[in-house]
Amino acid sequence: MTNPIARILNHYPPMFFQRLIEQMDASFAKAWRVTRQHYAEPEQANMLGQARHACCEEGFRMAAQDAGLAAIVSHTKPAGGRYSLVSHGGVHLIRGNVQAHCGPPRPTRFRSAWAALNAWLDPVQLDLLRAVPTPSADQLCGMIVVTAHRRNGDPSIPAFVGLGIPRSDLSQWVILEPIQALLARYHDLDAKIHKPPEPLVTVKDRAVPRLKETSGGDPTK
Repeated sequence: MTNPIARILNHYPPMFFQRLIEQMDASFAKAWRVTRQHYAEPEQANMLGQARHACCEEGFRMAAQDAGLAAIVSHTKPAGGRYSLVSHGGVHLIRGNVQAHCGPPRPTRFRSAWAALNAWLDPVQLDLLRAVPTPSADQLCGMIVVTAHRRNGDPSIPAFVGLGIPRSDLSQWVILEPIQALLARYHDLDAKIHKPPEPLVTVKDRAVPRLKETSGGDPTK
């Protein structure tokens, strides 16, 4: 199955994405509350970003666990940080950094390494002098995209929660879709699978044969 969205629908239950929306909302609310309670105004802006990161990482893992998926915390290479990873059926999901826009995430080493799995989604660059190997399509990297409102928006809730499929070089998104739209795909797929067969329509022959009258009188003779 080479369609990335179809692959995700096939391997991830809709409950994961439903819980993800709920967890990201709760994570933003928690980060806002904690920073206002524990930090003075000059430090709140800087600490809010760090709190959002920590809370969203935790919420990401909780959404996976609630849906029966395994979530692990891996070390970056070179060591220096950790990040959450959810893998199922060859589809690997990580988080992008929280931004105020929906552009590609910061190309850290660990994100770049995972995005490299998507080389099979890049346009084929033909070379007349040598054969170009076809990248394997066995694995896929997706990224959870969560953005914050700009200054005039509500800082206690996300502006956007979506799923992005990045290019292998993290230059742009192959696909970027709101989670709500992804959940609608599950609904459409379920409706298609369970659609009752259309009843067989039979048309009754209501025609009554009539014998053509002749000028000779009784047509039955």
